[in-house]
Amino acid sequence: MRLWKKISIYFIYPACMLAVGLAVGAGAREFFYPNRPQSVREQETQGTRDGLAGTDALSDRDGTVQAAGGQEQVITADTRYVVERFDLSDSSRTETEEPIPAQYIGMNREEFLDACKVYEASPSLSDQSMGFLSMYVERFSSREVVVRKNYESSKKPEEFYLAVENNYVVVYEKDKKTRFMSTGIPVRSLPDGLVQELLNFKYVGSEEQLYDFLESYSS
Repeated sequence: MRLWKKISIYFIYPACMLAVGLAVGAGAREFFYPNRPQSVREQETQGTRDGLAGTDALSDRDGTVQAAGGQEQVITADTRYVVERFDLSDSSRTETEEPIPAQYIGMNREEFLDACKVYEASPSLSDQSMGFLSMYVERFSSREVVVRKNYESSKKPEEFYLAVENNYVVVYEKDKKTRFMSTGIPVRSLPDGLVQELLNFKYVGSEEQLYDFLESYSS
C-alpha cells in the first residue's frame, strides 16, 4: 500500500502540475497578448488572398496561352492539301492529296475563299476537260485544307473546233455552238495564217489532238 502511494506521488503529482501549468500559461498569453488571435486570423486571411491572387494571375496567364493558341490559321508549306472530286453524272467520288499550290501559302481562310472564287471563274484546262462545275472549301486549318470540286462528265465530246472569241482562242464542240472551254491563249501570240483558220473554225479532231495543239501554243 505504501509502495502504491509512493508510485502515485512520483507519477500522478507531476502530471497534475504540468496540466495546471499549461492552463495558466494559456490564460497568461490571452491576458498579455489579447490581439494575437486576430493577427493570426489576418495572416491567414492575407494568405488566402495571396492564394486567390496567385490563382487570378494563373488564370490571366492561361488566357494569354489560349489567346496565343487561337491565332489566325494560315496555310503553310506543311499544310496537307486534299482535293475531293465529285462527278454529278454518276455520283462517283475520288480523294487525292496533292502538293499545296505555292500561291496559296500564307493565305488565311478569307483569302483562300477568294482565291477559290477566282479559280471557279477560270479553272485549269484539265478541270475544264473533265466538266468542272464548281469548287468550295470543306475544311480549313493550318494543318489541313480540304476542297471539293464538282464535275459533270456524262457528255464527253469526241470532236472539237477552235475559234476566236474576245481576242482569245476558245474550243467548241462538234456543233460549233457549244463552247467546250476557254484556253487563255491570246490571238496576238499566234501566226497570222493560224489566226485566219481560227476565224473560220479550225477543226482539231480528237481530245488528244486538241491538247497537243493547246500545249504547243500555251505560254
